[in-house]
Amino acid sequence: MKANYDLICEQWKAVRNEMPGKDSELFDFFLNGLPRPSKVLDLGCGSGLPIAKRLTESGFSVVGIDRSEKLLEQARENVPQGEFLTAEIESYDIDTEYSGVVLWDCLFHLPREQHRLILEKVYQTLPKGGLLMLSSGGSDIDQPPFTDFMFGVEFFYDSYTPDILIALCDKIGFTVEKFIVVNKPDGANDKGRIGMILSKGGI
Repeated sequence: MKANYDLICEQWKAVRNEMPGKDSELFDFFLNGLPRPSKVLDLGCGSGLPIAKRLTESGFSVVGIDRSEKLLEQARENVPQGEFLTAEIESYDIDTEYSGVVLWDCLFHLPREQHRLILEKVYQTLPKGGLLMLSSGGSDIDQPPFTDFMFGVEFFYDSYTPDILIALCDKIGFTVEKFIVVNKPDGANDKGRIGMILSKGGI
């Protein structure tokens, strides 16, 4: 099952305009660690709000990738300075070096078996000292893949536990520069989220 944000694009537009406090705290750390000017790749960019917009306002060139045509239409309106392309994250061929990559609130819509390949591709595109801003599921209990409903539409979710994800990133070559629990699991459908800033070779 693929995440189909085309079906909820108007509802998403209404709620996805600003970054909550902890998300914003991590994003500021990411921004402050990047050289200016430089290029940033936003995988799963959605409507361009708020991440791509803040990146361009901060002096970065942005390339955004998403599978939702309707969200990309919004992104081109919201962030006219950016470049936005239709593609699947797991099969997108990253052929340019970027100083930073964003994988925020999108990796968990893909089966965990695909996560390593995506992270390896990101690692290869970064220069030494380049940064990845990543979010993933926050439950310490290994949950099987599941589906849940957002605005009445069914979405797929899957992720490694944080400790397994960190170990995987370490094997690839990443260094964890910052780790936060963005929101804790609620004991029901919300499995929580963690956020990390990862570097290639340290900063």
